Amino acid sequence: MMIERCAIAMCAALLAAPSALAQEWMLLSRESGCVSLQLLVKMERLAQAPSSPDEFAAMMRARGHAVSVSLPDGFPQDMAGKAVMIRYAENRAPVFLRADLCRK
Repeated sequence: MMIERCAIAMCAALLAAPSALAQEWMLLSRESGCVSLQLLVKMERLAQAPSSPDEFAAMMRARGHAVSVSLPDGFPQDMAGKAVMIRYAENRAPVFLRADLCRK
């Protein structure tokens, strides 16, 4: 019984792993292309790096910023959900890209 539970848990973890990787996000940098979200820790003095655009938007809202979430300017509609711009202050609008796009 215990072995069966462990096997089921391992299978569930393996099945969940690809979808977790598919949701990995990167930050688009004009100078360097795709970079780690760790850059936001330095730029905004965050305690930890966000794991998604939604988490970053929540962090900025918690700081009292008015936040808008949208498709980046000039990006085609088919990129919705794969490229996200978080505008939270004047001249502050980082663009998040799904990591799989950065690898292409």
